[in-house]
Amino acid sequence: MSGAAGRVGLVLVSHSRALAEATEALARQMTGESVAIACAAGAGDGGAELGTDATAIAAAIERVCGPAGAVVLMDLGSAILSAETALELVDPELGARARLTGGPIVEGAVAAAVRAAAGGTLDEVAAEARRALEPKAAQLGERDRPAAAAAAPAAGAGAAAVAVDVAIADPSGLHARPAAQLIARAATFDAAITLENVTAGRGPVATSSLIALASLGARRGDVLRLRATGRQAAEAVAALAALVQREAPAGAAAAPATSGLATPVAPGVALGPLVRLVRVLPDIPETTVDDPAAEAVRLRRALEIAAQDLGNALRGSDILEAHQALLCDPALVDEALSRIDRERCNAAWAFRLAIEAAAAIYRQLDDPYLRAREADVHDVGDAVVRALLGGAAATLPEGPPAVVVVDDLTPSEAARLDAARVLGVIDRRGGPTSHAAILLRAAGIPAVAGAAALVPDAGGARAGLDGATGEVWLDPDPEAAAEIERRRAALRASRRPPGARDGRLRLACGREVELWANVAGPADARAAREAGALGVGLLRTEMLFLGRVEEPGEAEQAELLAEIFAAFAGAPIVVRTLDAGGDKALPYLELDAEANPSLGVRGVRLSLARPAMLEAQLRAILIAGRGHDVRVLIPMVSTAAEVVAVRAALERAHEALAAVGLPHLWPVATGIMVEVPSAALMAERLARQADFFSIGTNDLTQHTLAAERGHPRLHALSDPAHPAVLRLVRAVVEAGHAAGRPVSVCGEAAGDPGVAPLLVGLGITRLSMCASAFDAVEDALAGASFAELAAVAEEALAVDDAAAARAARAAARRPG
Repeated sequence: MSGAAGRVGLVLVSHSRALAEATEALARQMTGESVAIACAAGAGDGGAELGTDATAIAAAIERVCGPAGAVVLMDLGSAILSAETALELVDPELGARARLTGGPIVEGAVAAAVRAAAGGTLDEVAAEARRALEPKAAQLGERDRPAAAAAAPAAGAGAAAVAVDVAIADPSGLHARPAAQLIARAATFDAAITLENVTAGRGPVATSSLIALASLGARRGDVLRLRATGRQAAEAVAALAALVQREAPAGAAAAPATSGLATPVAPGVALGPLVRLVRVLPDIPETTVDDPAAEAVRLRRALEIAAQDLGNALRGSDILEAHQALLCDPALVDEALSRIDRERCNAAWAFRLAIEAAAAIYRQLDDPYLRAREADVHDVGDAVVRALLGGAAATLPEGPPAVVVVDDLTPSEAARLDAARVLGVIDRRGGPTSHAAILLRAAGIPAVAGAAALVPDAGGARAGLDGATGEVWLDPDPEAAAEIERRRAALRASRRPPGARDGRLRLACGREVELWANVAGPADARAAREAGALGVGLLRTEMLFLGRVEEPGEAEQAELLAEIFAAFAGAPIVVRTLDAGGDKALPYLELDAEANPSLGVRGVRLSLARPAMLEAQLRAILIAGRGHDVRVLIPMVSTAAEVVAVRAALERAHEALAAVGLPHLWPVATGIMVEVPSAALMAERLARQADFFSIGTNDLTQHTLAAERGHPRLHALSDPAHPAVLRLVRAVVEAGHAAGRPVSVCGEAAGDPGVAPLLVGLGITRLSMCASAFDAVEDALAGASFAELAAVAEEALAVDDAAAARAARAAARRPG
């Protein structure tokens, strides 16, 4: 499924593989990688023969059909039959979200992709594909003015409108690329917007449709009337007017050299000097060794050094777990060791060959999310090579803050970027689902990806980017630079200044919602405190244990915890005990391999199986917690007995410290993570043992819907907005309120603007998230009362799937 969560995907069914792939390339010129598009074309090996294959179509639907659904376009008659057969092959729930349309495959794909990229619903995207021939027919006089133009609603009828007339400057008029840019920009505003060709007497039409905009027949010099209503009407009109008035450079009217669309990765606007990230890796000699056993020892030591290096860069990030797993992966380590033993390759050569083989596997995958993991494999490989042969991590040239251009940014490189020196990132490859992209968003660094066609190897002197729309400017002219600066100023004005937030958000009715932060290290904690978090809702202590070759001692743990606690002095801090085991490998624990790690010995099960490790951690928490409002959180609780056992361990930790006279925090509140259905269903009983509940929606969603996170074919079932998950959240809230136990949510859903309002409507009053998500969540809740949110939540509980639940919230906020 597409990395752009919530967008409608496209499936292109054609008798000709070449036709389908060329159509996909044309559509991606308009949208970049922001929309999931899959080709199911041709027959025989590699689709070399003319024909269609129902099985291949079914697989394509499974790849791109997420919660928002997918539109299937077909070329000739038998393709329709194959597509209809494919719908019978897929899961019925998935098939219900796949829409076959009679729109033309080429024009329909381009129009549908642009509408999908702008956030269109399944019905809207399918309708856009069906209408794709109307502008062409109207221009050739084959039919009357297209219905798309006449049917567009007036912008926010009945509300105060902002309007402006502008003359189009592009020599080619409002052709496909500038129209696609206009649609992408319009989608970023909370406003209903229309465009009318005053000169030709056509329109008004909605700015969400490429077909509708084409129906205006707008030529250079035509006067266009922009009209908008809604909260951001004035900003929308100003921004879109600037786009309409922008003149393409001579000789390049159809594809302005100074601007273009990449894939949005991290929101924000940047403008500054352009510099390239400097990578210096030593050459790897392709030589053999005389002592394979000694070379194997060298490799194992290099793996340990690489683990420490990556641990230092990624400490505090869940992404470290994935890198740690790669460093222990038999497909890499055993393959390299085998080459050393069998072929006497030197360690660096052997490991590079293993890395290349693994990267090739990821590279050929159809799923964009999994394909993006190739960068992780290379990141790990580079770290091991540096450990073996020397060399330093990638660096930035000395100089003022700059926009950084890079080819496939790796996670450790992203983690090392200094936000004070990096204005923004343009990744010529990469994508929105990469781990590097996740880290850039968390750091608040604006970024785009897939920009190779816009930023050549030679680069330029200056660059600008808009990480929300995907727009990129290379050596922008004064007019474009002024527009970028205007956007930067508007973004700064919309953000809450440091100190403006007190961690409490007040709904229209006066009810308070608390904003807490998820943190994993000292830097996270300082950034969250500066952002105005009320407290730490989840301190992940895994960062103390991951990326190491031996278990951390009690004193070391206490020292690092004390540094984090100091950042939130006087504020509440919830510390989760070690949540490891299963898929979170800790090599020094020598855990047994498990067929199903997510249901194995992990979380509290592992801690209780290693009582000495658990009690050492609890003593460190109590020592560091002296003078602070620290609470202990137990992960992956399934039974009341587990809570009783951890409480007993906590008592023993207290008694041991008291016996030797060490000052420490006591007593301490102890709560549980609600991450499995049994805990949610037994919340009333668990409330007798727990002082508070914290709902971990990531694992709760995975276990409730029996869908492994990250599984390439199950993305549609990884949405915490699913009514089954929401019903469990409601059960926990009701049990907590009945027992007087606070209930918070600390999973990704808390920071999702599409889900947080549903959680608040269910009665959640504490949301814990990455601090960078505060603004978006506040905006999502702005102006709403609890009664309104409760009504929407009730509606979401009564639908069939996550997409419908999200749609209920979206409909409630739609202007007009």
